[in-house]
Order: sequence, then structure tokens, then C-alpha cells
Amino acid sequence: MINDSLSSTITFYNLLLKPMNKEILKSIVFFCLLLILSRLIPHPPNFTPLIAGAIFLPFLIKDKWLIICLPILCLLISDFFLGFHTVMIWTYGSFFLIGLMASQFSSTKLTTLNGLSLSSPTLFFLITNFGVWLGSSIYSQDIQGLVQCYILALPFYASSLSATLLFANLFYFCRQFFINRSLSN
Repeated sequence: MINDSLSSTITFYNLLLKPMNKEILKSIVFFCLLLILSRLIPHPPNFTPLIAGAIFLPFLIKDKWLIICLPILCLLISDFFLGFHTVMIWTYGSFFLIGLMASQFSSTKLTTLNGLSLSSPTLFFLITNFGVWLGSSIYSQDIQGLVQCYILALPFYASSLSATLLFANLFYFCRQFFINRSLSN
């Protein structure tokens, strides 16, 4: 059985009121900066580790509200630099639901992570593109317009799905490497 010492329980209470292991805090700050910067640097559309980061957080922290709120905070900070947009409520709402799913189905198993890697970008795609359709004058406000919106967004879904699968597995195997390395020392 793999030692989960690197994944010490961090609760909102511990984060605010108790002294925290500096290494764990540094890891969380680094992880959040990575997610924020991934949106700020040039990249293919929707090819960022943000959804992967949101579903990987239960591997790092145990507090449900941190798992839900940290990705939204990363979105908010990066949107401050990128500019706020009309689909924010749908984007942030989908990340709230993704965080909720990740916290409910949190286990340190690769199969769970890959299941969330498939379902989370799908949820994001369905919710955000519904918001695009609802708030757009480009698409007719009927079922045909909604279907057209979803069809035209399929390349973005493919990017998001690919990025989430790639980065979630990368995060997982990096974590395993560091756990195994710390156990051998």
C-alpha cells in the first residue's frame, strides 16, 4: 500500500487556524500558480490543466470546500488578467460541480481519476455551451440552435478532454514518483 504522507489532510480549519507544514503549503501554492499561469500563457484553445487540477486536488488536500473553491479562485485570478466574460457564471458553475464531483468521488485510485477525467470535461462542455447558446444572438433560441452550438464547440471539447486526460495522468504519475522517492529515502 502506498504511503499517503504527502497527501496529509488539510482542512479549511487547519489552513486558517493551525500552523501548516510549509512544504504542503508551498505545494498547494505552486499547484495553483501552475493552473493560473496555464491560462495566461499562449496555448491551444481549451488545452489547459485546469480541469485536471480540479479533479486532482483530492490527491493533495482533503477539505471539501478547498477542493471546490481553489479551482474557482484560480479561474477568478486568471480572469482578472484575461478579462471577465459573459459566460463566467456557467464556467464557474461548472467548476463548482466538477469540484463537488471530485470531492464526492475522491479516492487515490487511477481509475477514479480517469473516470473524472472523462466526465468533468463533458460536464464543462455541456454547461458552458448551454450558457453560450442561451446568451448568444448567433444561435437561434430553439433546439436547432442549441444543437448547432454544441456541434460547433466539439473541437473545444476535444481539446479539453485531451488536456484533462493528459494532465490528470501526468499529475498522478508525478505524485507517485515523489511518494516512491520519499519512501526510498
